[in-house]
Amino acid sequence: MAKKNAAADKEKELQLKQDRKRQTILGVVVVMVLVAVLCVVGYFIWRANRPSSAQSSASTSQQQERQEAEAELASVKVKPSVALSNGGFLISKNGINKPVPGVPTISIYMDFICPACGEVDRDIDDTLIQMVNAGQANVEIHPEAFLNDESTDEYSSRAAGAAVYVAEHEPDKLLDVVRAFFTSDYQPKESQNYKPVSNAMITAQLEKAGVSPQVAQDAVQGTYVPWVNAQTSMASTDTALEHPSGQMKGEITTPTFIINGHYWLFDVAWSQTGSPLTSLLKAVGLTQAEVGTSAKPKLGSKGEPLFPTSTSSSSSSN
Repeated sequence: MAKKNAAADKEKELQLKQDRKRQTILGVVVVMVLVAVLCVVGYFIWRANRPSSAQSSASTSQQQERQEAEAELASVKVKPSVALSNGGFLISKNGINKPVPGVPTISIYMDFICPACGEVDRDIDDTLIQMVNAGQANVEIHPEAFLNDESTDEYSSRAAGAAVYVAEHEPDKLLDVVRAFFTSDYQPKESQNYKPVSNAMITAQLEKAGVSPQVAQDAVQGTYVPWVNAQTSMASTDTALEHPSGQMKGEITTPTFIINGHYWLFDVAWSQTGSPLTSLLKAVGLTQAEVGTSAKPKLGSKGEPLFPTSTSSSSSSN
């Protein structure tokens, strides 16, 4: 009887050892499976969130383009002394680069052959000049040469260079020059419809804007054309000038409006009101009757334009 009990105890002990071994093996297998699952999950999380090769390549390309533009600008020997660091020329009631405090600064990136720039300018320019003269706005002009290929004689660079020369020597005439370059009976058409514009024609238009004859003649000698071209290269790499949403997201087009540092979706606003001027006045909280008076423009809490709102902007841009 004692022998039977001893044998039974031994068998139970052996059984317990085997059970423990199986449990240990099972535990190891479970751990290994969990580790494998976590590795797989971790891999897919990393894969989903890592920059794609295309994104990385695009970022590198943008950085290289920016560096090349900076080098091009640095190599320009003759630069306008009144140009801001961003390449603009700020005009206010107080004079060049002397902003009136507490009113919006409206930055406009333009190309003098751009049809849309001309259409918008012809609608808003008179009112914009009234606002500047009344101290209701500062206007920052950025003459660019994005569309040189649309002419046969690099008209964009030549006209922008002439405008920059005026900004340097007779800045009080700059807004008048912009208006003169965009008049419908002067502004040249693009591409196959372009007809060459001589320096004499540009000079005559400058004089119509009130520029003195000597400055008008000197303005077309190309003094600032290299700077304009280099500054245009810089602007082309500025992500702050890219459309933030909609079909044009990531692209830079003219005209581009920046109000107090905020990208203004003027094209969205224009589509909603049918009028660039109506859109601009709504954006800065003024009525037409208030233009040229002591009325102060109104903006958002962060100085952003009031129209279109972020909600209407996103819905209209998709």
